[in-house]
Amino acid sequence: MFVSTKPSARVQGLRPFDDGSSLQSVGTDPVSQAAITGAALVRHLDDLRFAALRALRQLLRALDAERIALGRLDPKGAVIHEDLVWVSGFGRCGESERKVSCKPFAALVKAWADSGEDVLGIPIGPLSPAWPELPCDHLLLVRTPEPLGGKGYPVIVAQLRGVIPRPDAAPRAIGILLKAYAQRCATVGP
Repeated sequence: MFVSTKPSARVQGLRPFDDGSSLQSVGTDPVSQAAITGAALVRHLDDLRFAALRALRQLLRALDAERIALGRLDPKGAVIHEDLVWVSGFGRCGESERKVSCKPFAALVKAWADSGEDVLGIPIGPLSPAWPELPCDHLLLVRTPEPLGGKGYPVIVAQLRGVIPRPDAAPRAIGILLKAYAQRCATVGP
């Protein structure tokens, strides 16, 4: 059987997908991959709710989280308003009208909101005042650097089973997902 060693014209004409977001510094770890895939789904699928829930499900698995929510942190840093949630096991997934109070760790969240940091990790134990509302070992918050007008910062809240070593590129990749979601929400409307 004859096999050609020359690359076909079709293969030569292909080039890698470039959405213009300059992802050179985003890693290939599972969390970054889940976030970047989720951002692509949010940008390109017509059904924003489905795309965002799919992205949350992928992030939940990559982080090995119990619960993950997409929402916004109010500008004062006192409350997180959840929009969508994905829960492991048999928990309820989909739209959420839950408002998570940051009162037990208000000073920490306020300092984080005022800083330029994208990520905040909060250890939560059974003796923590936050335990009844957030039963987890570790709370991971990731936000965009800029607030959305007067609506606050887009944020992802993940309730983790334990402290998971997080690759350096993961918060940036999750930030790309949050930015894509915020832009789509702004074009779709409330």
